[in-house]
Amino acid sequence: MALHNDIFKDIQANKVNETFSPSDLKHTPLSDGRFLVGGNPYAESSINTAPANLAIHAYDTEVGNHVKKGSKPQYVAVKRGKYRLHCAESQLVSPIMSDDEVTGDDIISSTADEQYSFSGCTSVADYLVKYLAEQPFQLFFKKQRAKHPLKPAVGIRARLKAYFWPNLANDWFYTSQIIQDIVARFKAIEQQQHKYDCAENLLKLFAEICQWGGVRLPTISAEQLKFEVFSVLASLDKGEVPSQQFRLNSAFTKLYAIARPEIFVIFDSRVAAALTSIIDSNFQVLVQMPEWERYQQLGFVNGRGGSRPRLLSNPWPSGYQKWTAQIAANRLCLDMLQIINQQPTLYGALQPITLRELEAILFMEGY
Repeated sequence: MALHNDIFKDIQANKVNETFSPSDLKHTPLSDGRFLVGGNPYAESSINTAPANLAIHAYDTEVGNHVKKGSKPQYVAVKRGKYRLHCAESQLVSPIMSDDEVTGDDIISSTADEQYSFSGCTSVADYLVKYLAEQPFQLFFKKQRAKHPLKPAVGIRARLKAYFWPNLANDWFYTSQIIQDIVARFKAIEQQQHKYDCAENLLKLFAEICQWGGVRLPTISAEQLKFEVFSVLASLDKGEVPSQQFRLNSAFTKLYAIARPEIFVIFDSRVAAALTSIIDSNFQVLVQMPEWERYQQLGFVNGRGGSRPRLLSNPWPSGYQKWTAQIAANRLCLDMLQIINQQPTLYGALQPITLRELEAILFMEGY
């Protein structure tokens, strides 16, 4: 049932619809002629024939050849050329949606308090930190009628423990190991950027980052990617805002966060939703604070469906594909990180945290 299980994974990751054709499964071609499904390679012949041979039919009494010979049904042919997995419908429902491919409003709701008090906060960053530390966090998956975590998470450490991507089995420890490996590999590529194979290695790593992050790999040549990435990094290292001629979207923000993990936040639709919606509840007070000028280019980044974009009461610009919004988010998150790490236990952390960990907490808050 290997293919069946891998199709299930792709449905959970929203890469394949619940009703699919064999051609839908060929979304990620490999260089050897096979296709990646659920993280594993399959020959085209297997993808084309397995659903038909292992199917029962919803529209007549026919069954596939393998089922006739005693094999257990794995698929349901809903019409000619279209299949569903042979399992309970509730099993197919997943809370996991990629940043670019969230569909519908059937995902989740949060216990976040939209009227969080401003009392005692000394800055915009302080307000956000105290919100994350004091407000309980819990998601409700509507179709499953399930809550995560089972008890609301309160405090930085508890919120981080509630993190998952792209499924509940992959917690922050699991994800952090992946990130550490990718960061190390980028550093190795950067150190050898003058070698002939640097551009191809960078593009290959970018593809892996996109696959991990659940976003599409942008159409770009290896040489153009190399030029853009190292041009942007040169600007960042000087403390400058990169030129708007260099691309920025939900894929590139992940790449640059890997390249500069201590100063660059993944500013995607979830992180943007978290920052803007928390600030929005006390917008008129917060924007009068002296340091707001550092963050005033912050904006929303639309996701598809779900809880993004959120209903905001105040005028927010679009931050999508804008370097000024990205830099504002970097500044704000670094200021938040500094506050947390001055007194970690005050905010429910056992020790200082990293930018990636703060980002993970915001990522979950932004569902």
